[in-house]
Amino acid sequence: MLRSEFDAGGYDLVMSYGPTVRHIQFKVMVAGGKRASVTASLKLMDKPSGCILWIVVTDALDFHSFLWFGNSPGQPLPDLRTLKIATHTKANAEGMKLPRLGQRTVPRSAFTPLASLDDVLERLFGPLP
Repeated sequence: MLRSEFDAGGYDLVMSYGPTVRHIQFKVMVAGGKRASVTASLKLMDKPSGCILWIVVTDALDFHSFLWFGNSPGQPLPDLRTLKIATHTKANAEGMKLPRLGQRTVPRSAFTPLASLDDVLERLFGPLP
C-alpha cells in the first residue's frame, strides 16, 4: 500500500506491467521553457526500476514531448550520488540557500528526449504487444 504523503518516497506514481514495477517521479515544464535541471530524491535509487519522466507541455497543456532519465526495465536508476547537491529554493533568515542533502540536481543534458507517449511506455516496460 502506498502512503499518501506528497513525494515522501521520492516518487509520484508506481506502475507495473508483467514483472516490471516502476517508481516514477514526474517533472513538468512548458515547451520553450529554459529550465536547465530538476531535482531528484536519493530515495528514488532505492526503488526497483526508479525513473524520472520530465513532461513538456504546450501552453494549452497538451503533451509536446518527454524527457527520460532511467535505465531499462528491471534495472535501477542511474547513480544520483555523484550529481550536484540541490539547494533549497528559498533562503534562510541569513539569506543563504542551504543544501538539501537528500536531493540531487539532474541536468537536462542527462535526459533522453522521447517524441511520443508510445516511446515513454516502451522505456517504462520494454517492447509492448
